[in-house]
Amino acid sequence: MKRILLLLLVALSLFSCDKEDVVVPQRHAGRTVLAFFWADNDLNNVLRNNIKTMMSGLQEMKDSATLVVYWDGYSSDKNWSTPSIVTYTTNGKGSINNYSKEAIEELCADVNTTIYDLIGLGDLKKTYPSQVSTEKQVMQTVISDMMGYYPSESYGIIFGSHGSGWLPTITGTRSIGVDGAYANTAMIPELAEVLGTVNSRKFDFVLFDACMMGGAEVYYELRNVTEYCIASVLDVPGAGFPYGSLMPYLYENNIKDYLSAICKIYIDTYNNNAWGTVTAVDCNQMDGLAAATRNVILANQDRLKSVNTSNLQEYGRKRGSNDSFVGVGYDMVQFTETLCGGEAPAEFMEQFNKTVIYTDYTPNVSASYYRIDGDNYCGMGMYIPNSSTTSKYLLWNNYFKSSIAWYHAAGWEETESIWGK
Repeated sequence: MKRILLLLLVALSLFSCDKEDVVVPQRHAGRTVLAFFWADNDLNNVLRNNIKTMMSGLQEMKDSATLVVYWDGYSSDKNWSTPSIVTYTTNGKGSINNYSKEAIEELCADVNTTIYDLIGLGDLKKTYPSQVSTEKQVMQTVISDMMGYYPSESYGIIFGSHGSGWLPTITGTRSIGVDGAYANTAMIPELAEVLGTVNSRKFDFVLFDACMMGGAEVYYELRNVTEYCIASVLDVPGAGFPYGSLMPYLYENNIKDYLSAICKIYIDTYNNNAWGTVTAVDCNQMDGLAAATRNVILANQDRLKSVNTSNLQEYGRKRGSNDSFVGVGYDMVQFTETLCGGEAPAEFMEQFNKTVIYTDYTPNVSASYYRIDGDNYCGMGMYIPNSSTTSKYLLWNNYFKSSIAWYHAAGWEETESIWGK
Protein backbone atom coordinates (compact mmCIF):
# COMPACT_ATOMS: atom_id res chain seq x y z
CA MET A 1 0.00 0.00 0.00
CA LYS A 2 2.84 2.41 0.89
CA ARG A 3 4.49 1.69 -2.47
CA ILE A 4 1.22 2.54 -4.32
CA LEU A 5 0.88 5.82 -2.41
CA LEU A 6 4.50 6.69 -3.15
CA LEU A 7 4.05 6.06 -6.88
CA LEU A 8 0.86 8.16 -6.86
CA LEU A 9 2.70 11.08 -5.20
CA VAL A 10 5.55 10.87 -7.72
CA ALA A 11 3.07 10.81 -10.63
CA LEU A 12 1.19 13.84 -9.27
CA SER A 13 4.44 15.74 -8.87
CA LEU A 14 5.39 14.98 -12.46
CA PHE A 15 2.03 16.15 -13.83
CA SER A 16 2.17 19.34 -11.76
CA CYS A 17 5.62 20.39 -13.01
CA ASP A 18 5.88 22.93 -15.77
CA LYS A 19 8.47 25.55 -16.70
CA GLU A 20 7.31 27.89 -13.95
CA ASP A 21 7.99 25.22 -11.32
CA VAL A 22 11.62 24.63 -12.29
CA VAL A 23 13.88 25.91 -9.51
CA VAL A 24 16.94 27.77 -10.75
CA PRO A 25 19.76 28.16 -8.22
CA GLN A 26 19.83 31.73 -7.00
CA ARG A 27 22.99 33.73 -7.46
CA HIS A 28 24.46 34.63 -4.10
CA ALA A 29 24.70 38.32 -3.32
CA GLY A 30 28.13 39.91 -3.24
CA ARG A 31 31.44 38.41 -4.29
CA THR A 32 32.77 34.88 -4.07
CA VAL A 33 36.54 34.41 -4.06
CA LEU A 34 38.07 31.52 -6.01
CA ALA A 35 41.55 30.19 -5.24
CA PHE A 36 43.22 28.05 -7.92
CA PHE A 37 46.36 26.27 -6.68
CA TRP A 38 48.81 24.50 -8.97
CA ALA A 39 50.58 22.74 -6.10
CA ASP A 40 52.16 19.68 -7.69
CA ASN A 41 55.62 21.17 -7.17
CA ASP A 42 57.98 22.26 -4.41
CA LEU A 43 55.45 24.84 -3.19
CA ASN A 44 53.04 22.10 -2.14
CA ASN A 45 53.43 22.65 1.60
CA VAL A 46 53.32 26.45 1.59
CA LEU A 47 50.32 26.56 -0.75
CA ARG A 48 48.51 24.13 1.54
CA ASN A 49 49.32 26.43 4.42
CA ASN A 50 47.80 29.31 2.41
CA ILE A 51 44.44 27.56 2.67
CA LYS A 52 44.83 27.48 6.44
CA THR A 53 45.58 31.21 6.58
CA MET A 54 42.70 31.90 4.22
CA MET A 55 40.42 30.11 6.67
CA SER A 56 41.71 32.24 9.54
CA GLY A 57 41.04 35.31 7.39
CA LEU A 58 37.49 34.14 6.74
CA GLN A 59 36.95 33.86 10.48
CA GLU A 60 37.60 37.60 10.76
CA MET A 61 34.74 38.40 8.36
CA LYS A 62 31.79 40.36 9.74
CA ASP A 63 29.47 39.09 7.00
CA SER A 64 28.89 35.71 5.41
CA ALA A 65 31.31 34.82 2.62
CA THR A 66 32.49 31.81 0.66
CA LEU A 67 35.91 30.72 -0.58
CA VAL A 68 36.07 28.09 -3.34
CA VAL A 69 39.41 26.30 -3.60
CA TYR A 70 40.80 24.12 -6.38
CA TRP A 71 43.76 22.03 -5.29
CA ASP A 72 46.07 19.94 -7.47
CA GLY A 73 49.04 18.82 -5.38
CA TYR A 74 51.35 15.85 -5.03
CA SER A 75 49.68 12.58 -6.01
CA SER A 76 51.85 10.97 -3.33
CA ASP A 77 50.13 13.05 -0.64
CA LYS A 78 47.98 10.37 0.96
CA ASN A 79 45.85 12.99 2.73
CA TRP A 80 45.00 14.92 -0.45
CA SER A 81 46.06 12.88 -3.44
CA THR A 82 43.45 13.87 -6.04
CA PRO A 83 42.63 17.22 -7.66
CA SER A 84 39.63 18.59 -5.78
CA ILE A 85 37.21 21.49 -5.35
CA VAL A 86 36.50 22.41 -1.72
CA THR A 87 34.39 25.25 -0.33
CA TYR A 88 34.73 27.19 2.92
CA THR A 89 31.82 29.36 4.08
CA THR A 90 31.71 31.64 7.10
CA ASN A 91 28.59 33.08 8.68
CA GLY A 92 30.39 36.28 9.69
CA LYS A 93 30.67 35.08 13.28
CA GLY A 94 33.83 33.03 13.10
CA SER A 95 32.39 29.72 11.93
CA ILE A 96 33.58 27.70 8.95
CA ASN A 97 30.92 25.56 7.31
CA ASN A 98 29.16 23.70 10.13
CA TYR A 99 31.94 24.22 12.66
CA SER A 100 31.56 26.97 15.23
CA LYS A 101 34.31 29.43 16.07
CA GLU A 102 34.70 27.74 19.46
CA ALA A 103 35.01 24.29 17.92
CA ILE A 104 37.69 25.51 15.49
CA GLU A 105 39.60 27.24 18.29
CA GLU A 106 39.50 24.04 20.31
CA LEU A 107 40.75 22.10 17.31
CA CYS A 108 43.61 24.56 16.80
CA ALA A 109 44.57 24.32 20.48
CA ASP A 110 44.89 20.54 20.30
CA VAL A 111 48.59 19.63 19.83
CA ASN A 112 47.54 16.58 17.81
CA THR A 113 45.69 18.65 15.21
CA THR A 114 47.34 18.62 11.79
CA ILE A 115 46.91 21.06 8.92
CA TYR A 116 44.94 18.33 7.18
CA ASP A 117 42.47 18.33 10.07
CA LEU A 118 41.95 22.06 9.63
CA ILE A 119 41.65 22.28 5.87
CA GLY A 120 39.57 19.11 6.08
CA LEU A 121 36.77 21.21 7.53
CA GLY A 122 36.02 22.28 3.98
CA ASP A 123 33.07 20.94 2.05
CA LEU A 124 34.40 18.62 -0.65
CA LYS A 125 32.41 19.30 -3.82
CA LYS A 126 34.22 17.36 -6.50
CA THR A 127 37.29 15.27 -7.17
CA TYR A 128 38.93 14.73 -10.54
CA PRO A 129 41.09 11.97 -11.92
CA SER A 130 44.76 12.83 -12.33
CA GLN A 131 44.99 15.72 -14.80
CA VAL A 132 47.39 18.40 -15.98
CA SER A 133 45.77 21.44 -14.44
CA THR A 134 47.74 23.91 -16.54
CA GLU A 135 46.10 22.72 -19.75
CA LYS A 136 43.67 25.19 -21.24
CA GLN A 137 40.64 22.90 -21.33
CA VAL A 138 41.26 21.63 -17.81
CA MET A 139 41.49 25.18 -16.45
CA GLN A 140 38.30 26.11 -18.25
CA THR A 141 36.40 23.10 -16.94
CA VAL A 142 37.63 23.48 -13.36
CA ILE A 143 37.00 27.22 -13.02
CA SER A 144 33.56 26.78 -14.57
CA ASP A 145 32.87 24.02 -12.02
CA MET A 146 34.09 26.24 -9.19
CA MET A 147 31.70 29.00 -10.21
CA GLY A 148 28.91 26.49 -10.71
CA TYR A 149 29.16 25.19 -7.17
CA TYR A 150 28.64 28.69 -5.83
CA PRO A 151 26.84 31.01 -8.27
CA SER A 152 27.46 34.64 -7.28
CA GLU A 153 26.88 38.17 -8.42
CA SER A 154 30.62 38.57 -8.98
CA TYR A 155 33.95 36.80 -8.51
CA GLY A 156 37.56 37.46 -7.69
CA ILE A 157 40.21 34.83 -8.35
CA ILE A 158 43.59 34.00 -6.82
CA PHE A 159 46.22 31.99 -8.66
CA GLY A 160 48.92 30.37 -6.52
CA SER A 161 52.04 28.63 -7.83
CA HIS A 162 55.33 29.41 -9.55
CA GLY A 163 55.32 32.20 -12.10
CA SER A 164 57.54 34.13 -14.50
CA GLY A 165 55.33 36.71 -16.14
CA TRP A 166 54.64 36.50 -19.86
CA LEU A 167 57.43 34.00 -20.59
CA PRO A 168 56.44 31.06 -22.80
CA THR A 169 56.61 27.38 -22.01
CA ILE A 170 58.98 26.83 -24.95
CA THR A 171 61.91 28.31 -23.00
CA GLY A 172 61.82 25.37 -20.63
CA THR A 173 61.05 27.72 -17.76
CA ARG A 174 57.49 28.60 -16.85
CA SER A 175 54.80 31.25 -17.23
CA ILE A 176 52.18 30.64 -14.52
CA GLY A 177 51.64 27.38 -12.68
CA VAL A 178 53.75 24.22 -12.55
CA ASP A 179 51.96 20.88 -12.54
CA GLY A 180 54.47 18.14 -11.87
CA ALA A 181 57.05 19.35 -14.38
CA TYR A 182 58.11 22.77 -15.64
CA ALA A 183 56.91 21.78 -19.08
CA ASN A 184 53.39 21.67 -17.65
CA THR A 185 52.70 25.38 -17.31
CA ALA A 186 49.97 27.76 -18.45
CA MET A 187 50.59 30.63 -20.83
CA ILE A 188 49.07 34.02 -20.10
CA PRO A 189 47.12 34.43 -23.38
CA GLU A 190 45.51 31.03 -22.75
CA LEU A 191 44.71 31.92 -19.15
CA ALA A 192 43.09 35.18 -20.27
CA GLU A 193 41.01 33.30 -22.85
CA VAL A 194 39.86 30.83 -20.18
CA LEU A 195 38.80 33.62 -17.82
CA GLY A 196 36.88 35.34 -20.58
CA THR A 197 35.13 32.10 -21.53
CA VAL A 198 33.97 31.04 -18.05
CA ASN A 199 32.71 34.45 -16.96
CA SER A 200 30.40 36.56 -19.10
CA ARG A 201 31.41 39.62 -17.10
CA LYS A 202 34.85 40.64 -15.90
CA PHE A 203 36.29 39.23 -12.70
CA ASP A 204 36.46 41.87 -9.99
CA PHE A 205 40.12 41.08 -9.50
CA VAL A 206 42.90 38.64 -10.32
CA LEU A 207 45.54 38.20 -7.63
CA PHE A 208 48.75 36.44 -8.65
CA ASP A 209 50.40 34.75 -5.68
CA ALA A 210 53.28 33.87 -7.97
CA CYS A 211 56.60 35.40 -8.93
CA MET A 212 57.22 38.10 -11.55
CA MET A 213 53.65 38.44 -12.82
CA GLY A 214 53.66 42.26 -12.55
CA GLY A 215 54.51 43.12 -16.15
CA ALA A 216 52.71 45.26 -18.71
CA GLU A 217 52.40 42.23 -20.99
CA VAL A 218 50.43 40.29 -18.37
CA TYR A 219 48.16 43.19 -17.40
CA TYR A 220 47.41 43.91 -21.05
CA GLU A 221 46.40 40.30 -21.76
CA LEU A 222 43.98 40.48 -18.82
CA ARG A 223 42.44 43.85 -19.72
CA ASN A 224 39.19 42.34 -21.04
CA VAL A 225 38.68 39.73 -18.31
CA THR A 226 39.31 41.51 -15.00
CA GLU A 227 38.76 44.95 -13.54
CA TYR A 228 41.89 44.94 -11.37
CA CYS A 229 45.03 42.89 -10.96
CA ILE A 230 47.41 42.53 -8.00
CA ALA A 231 50.89 41.19 -8.69
CA SER A 232 54.62 41.52 -7.99
CA VAL A 233 57.37 42.40 -10.47
CA LEU A 234 59.84 40.46 -8.32
CA ASP A 235 59.72 37.03 -6.73
CA VAL A 236 57.04 36.49 -4.09
CA PRO A 237 58.40 35.14 -0.78
CA GLY A 238 57.61 31.48 -0.31
CA ALA A 239 54.90 32.04 2.30
CA GLY A 240 52.89 34.02 -0.23
CA PHE A 241 50.31 36.69 0.50
CA PRO A 242 49.32 37.16 4.17
CA TYR A 243 45.74 35.97 3.74
CA GLY A 244 44.97 35.92 7.44
CA SER A 245 44.99 39.72 7.40
CA LEU A 246 43.80 40.59 3.92
CA MET A 247 40.98 38.11 3.21
CA PRO A 248 38.19 40.38 4.54
CA TYR A 249 39.26 43.12 2.10
CA LEU A 250 38.88 40.76 -0.86
CA TYR A 251 35.12 40.62 -0.22
CA GLU A 252 34.48 44.36 0.11
CA ASN A 253 31.88 45.66 -2.33
CA ASN A 254 34.00 48.37 -3.93
CA ILE A 255 37.27 46.47 -4.16
CA LYS A 256 39.09 49.45 -5.69
CA ASP A 257 38.86 51.30 -2.38
CA TYR A 258 40.71 48.47 -0.62
CA LEU A 259 43.48 47.64 -3.10
CA SER A 260 45.90 49.98 -1.35
CA ALA A 261 45.18 48.35 2.00
CA ILE A 262 45.73 44.88 0.53
CA CYS A 263 49.06 45.90 -0.96
CA LYS A 264 50.19 47.68 2.20
CA ILE A 265 49.51 44.57 4.30
CA TYR A 266 51.74 42.61 1.93
CA ILE A 267 54.61 45.11 2.18
CA ASP A 268 54.31 45.50 5.95
CA THR A 269 54.44 41.72 6.33
CA TYR A 270 57.75 41.33 4.50
CA ASN A 271 59.55 44.56 5.35
CA ASN A 272 62.67 43.88 7.46
CA ASN A 273 62.30 40.09 7.28
CA ALA A 274 62.27 39.19 3.57
CA TRP A 275 61.62 41.26 0.44
CA GLY A 276 58.71 42.35 -1.65
CA THR A 277 57.19 44.44 -4.42
CA VAL A 278 53.48 44.71 -5.07
CA THR A 279 51.29 46.65 -7.47
CA ALA A 280 47.55 47.07 -7.99
CA VAL A 281 46.56 47.90 -11.57
CA ASP A 282 43.33 49.10 -13.16
CA CYS A 283 43.24 46.79 -16.17
CA ASN A 284 40.57 48.96 -17.81
CA GLN A 285 43.34 51.53 -18.33
CA MET A 286 45.73 49.17 -20.10
CA ASP A 287 44.52 50.08 -23.61
CA GLY A 288 45.29 53.69 -22.78
CA LEU A 289 48.71 52.77 -21.38
CA ALA A 290 49.53 50.75 -24.50
CA ALA A 291 48.61 53.72 -26.69
CA ALA A 292 50.71 56.08 -24.55
CA THR A 293 53.67 53.68 -24.68
CA ARG A 294 53.32 53.34 -28.44
CA ASN A 295 53.37 57.11 -28.87
CA VAL A 296 56.58 57.37 -26.84
CA ILE A 297 58.34 54.53 -28.67
CA LEU A 298 57.40 55.74 -32.14
CA ALA A 299 58.30 59.35 -31.35
CA ASN A 300 61.73 58.29 -30.07
CA GLN A 301 62.48 55.27 -32.21
CA ASP A 302 65.79 56.73 -33.37
CA ARG A 303 67.00 56.40 -29.75
CA LEU A 304 65.94 52.79 -29.21
CA LYS A 305 69.36 51.35 -30.03
CA SER A 306 71.06 53.73 -27.62
CA VAL A 307 69.13 52.55 -24.54
CA ASN A 308 71.53 50.49 -22.46
CA THR A 309 69.39 48.01 -20.53
CA SER A 310 72.23 47.30 -18.12
CA ASN A 311 71.59 50.79 -16.69
CA LEU A 312 67.90 50.05 -16.06
CA GLN A 313 66.31 48.48 -13.00
CA GLU A 314 65.78 44.86 -13.97
CA TYR A 315 63.25 42.50 -12.39
CA GLY A 316 64.19 39.10 -13.82
CA ARG A 317 67.42 39.29 -11.87
CA LYS A 318 70.18 36.76 -11.49
CA ARG A 319 69.68 34.93 -8.21
CA GLY A 320 72.93 33.27 -7.28
CA SER A 321 73.72 31.01 -10.23
CA ASN A 322 70.20 31.20 -11.66
CA ASP A 323 70.08 33.61 -14.60
CA SER A 324 67.13 31.99 -16.41
CA PHE A 325 64.93 35.07 -16.10
CA VAL A 326 67.46 37.84 -16.70
CA GLY A 327 65.95 40.22 -19.25
CA VAL A 328 62.29 39.34 -18.68
CA GLY A 329 61.35 42.84 -17.57
CA TYR A 330 62.73 46.31 -16.86
CA ASP A 331 61.23 49.25 -15.02
CA MET A 332 58.70 50.75 -17.40
CA VAL A 333 58.93 54.41 -16.35
CA GLN A 334 62.72 54.37 -16.11
CA PHE A 335 62.90 52.97 -19.64
CA THR A 336 60.55 55.69 -20.87
CA GLU A 337 62.59 58.41 -19.16
CA THR A 338 65.81 57.02 -20.65
CA LEU A 339 64.33 56.74 -24.11
CA CYS A 340 63.09 60.33 -23.94
CA GLY A 341 66.42 61.76 -22.80
CA GLY A 342 65.74 61.97 -19.09
CA GLU A 343 62.08 62.82 -18.56
CA ALA A 344 58.93 60.90 -19.45
CA PRO A 345 56.26 62.90 -21.31
CA ALA A 346 53.52 64.35 -19.11
CA GLU A 347 50.85 62.61 -21.20
CA PHE A 348 52.50 59.25 -20.62
CA MET A 349 52.83 59.78 -16.87
CA GLU A 350 49.23 60.94 -16.60
CA GLN A 351 48.03 57.70 -18.19
CA PHE A 352 50.48 55.60 -16.18
CA ASN A 353 49.22 57.10 -12.93
CA LYS A 354 45.64 56.30 -13.94
CA THR A 355 46.66 52.70 -14.52
CA VAL A 356 48.77 52.00 -11.43
CA ILE A 357 46.49 52.49 -8.45
CA TYR A 358 49.10 51.60 -5.85
CA THR A 359 52.63 50.25 -5.75
CA ASP A 360 55.26 49.82 -3.07
CA TYR A 361 58.36 47.84 -2.19
CA THR A 362 60.29 46.77 0.90
CA PRO A 363 63.29 49.09 1.38
CA ASN A 364 64.99 46.62 3.71
CA VAL A 365 65.65 43.21 2.19
CA SER A 366 67.27 39.97 3.26
CA ALA A 367 68.86 39.26 -0.15
CA SER A 368 70.90 41.87 -2.02
CA TYR A 369 69.56 40.83 -5.43
CA TYR A 370 66.08 41.86 -4.31
CA ARG A 371 67.16 45.35 -3.29
CA ILE A 372 65.09 48.04 -5.05
CA ASP A 373 66.33 51.39 -6.30
CA GLY A 374 63.41 53.48 -5.14
CA ASP A 375 64.35 56.40 -7.40
CA ASN A 376 63.80 54.19 -10.43
CA TYR A 377 60.87 52.06 -9.32
CA CYS A 378 57.38 52.39 -10.81
CA GLY A 379 55.95 48.97 -9.92
CA MET A 380 55.44 47.73 -13.48
CA GLY A 381 57.93 45.77 -15.54
CA MET A 382 58.18 45.67 -19.34
CA TYR A 383 60.08 43.45 -21.72
CA ILE A 384 62.49 45.22 -24.05
CA PRO A 385 63.10 43.11 -27.17
CA ASN A 386 66.63 43.08 -28.54
CA SER A 387 68.79 41.92 -31.42
CA SER A 388 70.62 39.23 -29.45
CA THR A 389 71.06 36.01 -31.39
CA THR A 390 71.44 33.81 -28.32
CA SER A 391 68.96 30.93 -28.28
CA LYS A 392 67.21 32.31 -25.20
CA TYR A 393 66.42 35.71 -26.68
CA LEU A 394 65.57 34.29 -30.09
CA LEU A 395 62.92 32.14 -28.41
CA TRP A 396 61.68 35.02 -26.27
CA ASN A 397 61.48 37.49 -29.16
CA ASN A 398 59.74 35.02 -31.45
CA TYR A 399 57.14 34.20 -28.82
CA PHE A 400 56.76 37.87 -27.91
CA LYS A 401 56.02 38.69 -31.56
CA SER A 402 53.76 35.74 -32.28
CA SER A 403 51.68 35.48 -29.11
CA ILE A 404 51.80 38.54 -26.84
CA ALA A 405 49.29 41.28 -27.67
CA TRP A 406 51.39 44.01 -26.02
CA TYR A 407 53.97 43.60 -28.82
CA HIS A 408 51.47 44.85 -31.38
CA ALA A 409 49.77 47.42 -29.15
CA ALA A 410 52.80 49.16 -27.64
CA GLY A 411 54.79 50.01 -30.79
CA TRP A 412 57.32 47.21 -30.83
CA GLU A 413 56.01 45.79 -34.10
CA GLU A 414 56.49 49.06 -35.98
CA THR A 415 60.05 49.47 -34.71
CA GLU A 416 61.36 45.93 -35.18
CA SER A 417 63.49 47.03 -38.13
CA ILE A 418 65.44 49.16 -35.61
CA TRP A 419 65.73 47.08 -32.44
CA GLY A 420 65.82 43.79 -34.35
CA LYS A 421 69.04 44.60 -36.20
